Amino acid sequence: MSFSDWPELKRLFTERFASKTQVDWLKVFDGTDACVTPVLSFDEVSSHPHNRERDSFIKDSSGEEFPRPAPVLSRTPAEPCLASSPAVGEHTVDVLLDYGYTSAEIDKMLAAGIVQCDAVKAKL
Repeated sequence: MSFSDWPELKRLFTERFASKTQVDWLKVFDGTDACVTPVLSFDEVSSHPHNRERDSFIKDSSGEEFPRPAPVLSRTPAEPCLASSPAVGEHTVDVLLDYGYTSAEIDKMLAAGIVQCDAVKAKL
């Protein structure tokens, strides 16, 4: 086999893998020592048995799903933050005030489009 054989090999592999469904291939390799795993979409990955068994995905306080921090250590496990991530610009004014900018300077930067401020309103 050489580099010049790759296009033909690619064609053969493509043809062979297209001859069965993903479920069929999983059955073929189930219980073997072959390193085979399905290619999953983002919608499928968290419900895959491997990931469910290992609690690989968790939901934050808004119900959004994301990967659990890895590796999971038995003696010093990480405790993921389940709060929602801040929105872009949510803390812009506070940060700029902390760095010493005045409200007038911040208003000018906002008006010029230099910074973005999308303060989140309380959900009462």
